[in-house]
Amino acid sequence: MAASPFSLLRDPGYARAWAIGLFGNTMRWLEMLAVGIFVFETTGSALLVAAMTVARQLPLALFGTFVGPLAERMDRGRLLAAGYAAAAAVSATVCALAAADALRIWHLAVCAFLGGTCWTLDFPARRTLLGEFAGPERLGPGVSLDAATNNATRMAGPLSGGAIYGLAGLDGAFAVTAALHALCAAIALTFAARRAAARPAVEPYFAMLRRGVAIVRRSRELVGIYAVTVILNVFGFPYAAMVPVLGRARYEVGPAAIGALSAAEGAGAFLGAMAVAFLARPAAFRRLFLYGAMAFMFGVFCLSLAPWYGLGVAILFASGLGMAGFGAMQSTLVLTLAPAEARSRLMGLLSVCIGCAPLGLLNLGLLADRFGAPTALSIVSAAGLALLAATAALVPELRR
Repeated sequence: MAASPFSLLRDPGYARAWAIGLFGNTMRWLEMLAVGIFVFETTGSALLVAAMTVARQLPLALFGTFVGPLAERMDRGRLLAAGYAAAAAVSATVCALAAADALRIWHLAVCAFLGGTCWTLDFPARRTLLGEFAGPERLGPGVSLDAATNNATRMAGPLSGGAIYGLAGLDGAFAVTAALHALCAAIALTFAARRAAARPAVEPYFAMLRRGVAIVRRSRELVGIYAVTVILNVFGFPYAAMVPVLGRARYEVGPAAIGALSAAEGAGAFLGAMAVAFLARPAAFRRLFLYGAMAFMFGVFCLSLAPWYGLGVAILFASGLGMAGFGAMQSTLVLTLAPAEARSRLMGLLSVCIGCAPLGLLNLGLLADRFGAPTALSIVSAAGLALLAATAALVPELRR
């Protein structure tokens, strides 16, 4: 019988990389919800709410290709420590401005961009380390356990964010994130340098990038994985920016209930990802990835039609079950298909695909300001479903 995925937590290196993801991603979702509520309460603009998430996602598109090769040339633990130390400083700045009643919307946009820049390290540095600590035989369970944890943070972050915002305001929320980002930096500093005894000569940056792109172009399967990732980030995931808008404008509920609505999808994704970690076999990885993405997108479409708060919670929980397959298999498939020496750069390219989300966020925000959030979600998610179906037809390897 295969060892339990939880046995990986007995490996000190894996456990530390996993813990950084647990704390860091929880704080990311906490900040996003708190900022969304604050901006909508202050301005009443769905577009500005979406713009805050755009500012956080944009660095992935701008810097993802740079960070991947950088993570191959430098010590990943030190990179993570520097990134989380910077994130702690950014959160502390927002806390201080909010406490002094000097916070402006543009401050939040700048801080969101800086926080997103720190997050660019997650795929090429932290998740690549996870794969190395897990090893090739336990790569699927190792990445699936981390994906389940990430889904749990999408539940814990909004729940705690709504509660803390309701009790202590925006400054209280960012005080918490500053403290836990500092903890992540401290954990990252404990990593031993993982440089190989003999490393090849350092390639110029653009040569490394060209080699990474060439690897992807030679694999129709990798092209399909990146295409599905782009589609979900442009047409699916931007729904999260509309949750505070739906909560306030359609369901007329408070911060804690908005947090629960946002957490529902994470709860479903967490349970689904745990099932994937324990039960999924390599032969099913590609189908889990593709059909999970389709199920999630269909859930977003159904959410756009849900007139009641309780129904919205139930739909998001169910769509999270589909999200589990996509989320758990995304990094697993890239790490499995990538040559060992090119994993960081291909994970960096994956970050760029995720960084396409600002295109969808701006589009969704503009549509929401013009037609309302529910209609905007219907239009965008229907387009996403059509594109996923086209990708499945063009890349049959993902259906096998």
